[in-house]
Amino acid sequence: MLLLGVDMKRAFPLSLLALTPDLDALFLVHRSFTHSLITLLIASTPLLLIIYRFKPEIVKYGFMGFFFVASHIALDLSTGYTPLLWPLYNYSAWIQVGLVAHIGSALNLTLDLHILTEPIVFDVVDSLDAPLSTSGGLMVSLVVLASLLAKRLAQSVRYLKASRV
Repeated sequence: MLLLGVDMKRAFPLSLLALTPDLDALFLVHRSFTHSLITLLIASTPLLLIIYRFKPEIVKYGFMGFFFVASHIALDLSTGYTPLLWPLYNYSAWIQVGLVAHIGSALNLTLDLHILTEPIVFDVVDSLDAPLSTSGGLMVSLVVLASLLAKRLAQSVRYLKASRV
């Protein structure tokens, strides 16, 4: 969001919305109805309409919030079974995708795509163990943070140059 020009005061709370699907873990159920795009649409549509009615100038931030919650759900699809369309579709999906390169006398690229499904079961467990970050997630975060720092540094340099004139 910062790369798109959203100020830090608004970007930070909006980014925290991306964590809301995992609030189900507080009730010892993970990847439950909070990971459904249908649930997200049902919850966010009235909120977006209220924002539009009373504060139309900030409705774009409501759509950004929707996007970031949806991005959490989409990312979870690549790491395990996720009830994407519950309650309309009673199966969780797991999308496993990769691009395999064979380099020899010719370059051959193969898309390796598997869409797995299993019936949805929202079971309460005694405890949950889950990584707060994966190596891939940590690396993506570092690249994004480095990009933001580079942008801030470039802005500071431009500001210093402009203030000398």
